[in-house]
Amino acid sequence: MNKTIVIDNVCGWPNLTRMPDGSLISVVFNHPSHGEAEAEVDCYRSDDEGVTWNYHGTPVLHDPACNRMNVACGIASNGDFIVMVGGWDRRPAKGEAVPEYTECNRLPAVICRSADNGQTFKVSPLEYTVPGDDHVLVPYGDMIRIGGNTLACACYTVTKDMEYTRSYVIFSDDDGFSWTRHGLISGNNHHETALWFHDKEHGIAISRENACDRLDQFITDDGGQTWRFDQQITSPGILPAHVMKLDNGQLLMTCGIRIQGLWGIGVSSSVDAGKSWSRVRAICSFGDLKDGGYPTSVQLDNGEIVTHYYASGVPFHERYFVGQVKWRFDEVFE
Repeated sequence: MNKTIVIDNVCGWPNLTRMPDGSLISVVFNHPSHGEAEAEVDCYRSDDEGVTWNYHGTPVLHDPACNRMNVACGIASNGDFIVMVGGWDRRPAKGEAVPEYTECNRLPAVICRSADNGQTFKVSPLEYTVPGDDHVLVPYGDMIRIGGNTLACACYTVTKDMEYTRSYVIFSDDDGFSWTRHGLISGNNHHETALWFHDKEHGIAISRENACDRLDQFITDDGGQTWRFDQQITSPGILPAHVMKLDNGQLLMTCGIRIQGLWGIGVSSSVDAGKSWSRVRAICSFGDLKDGGYPTSVQLDNGEIVTHYYASGVPFHERYFVGQVKWRFDEVFE
């Protein structure tokens, strides 16, 4: 197991994607704060399976007094790289003093589409809104292709005081150019949802419960149009999740361990398509930490798993950074 700092002095919330050409792209928030300044997300690229990382492109620049920070990423059926980006307004300029808390509004998301593996992007607004929900859709996690030109993307809405959330999946039937329908995953205070579809009809959604900060799983049997609660996945303090399928056929869930004195990055596996999950095992243990988590993973051709996360205030590195773990399944799971 190899652990390194790959991008320093950025907050992160990384989203990691393996591109059609085999390269890796990590999309990260490029300011060393928890969204507390004007900034945006950048694409960092690795052409050597995560050994080295270099700046590659910026999906969309921020407007004055705003940032672009919440992302969902995926590959369209034609190979284009899509980054859907939300954000906040009322952000101080870089270098200005950051108040302890500044009330803000969520910005409508934009769709950033790249035909050159994340170097340059064409930007258009996300025009879809959920009927009956007046709040802005905030994108999160991996876009999942569920057959043909249909893409699914998890989003959530949140009240201005950030006390109440709803979790949705929105759909594009034209390869990500437009988003025209949705399914409600949970109207009961969930957000930051990891999606996985087994086929066109059946899938799971592992969603962060907003009051207790745990992970709950929902399932669909009709392609994501309707969802029902299935089971609680973690205890409070272990969140949010990323889900992917490994080459051994198992599902891998990566999650943040955000428990005082036990901060770290955890992993769990499922041999039965999410019907049950193993106990959470730590691949990073930090003890005390100021801020961190939000892991995301991909698997390489040689079977290695690459996991990115962000952290700040760890004993060995005070600044915000994006960390990487390269590991093998049999190193962690017996």
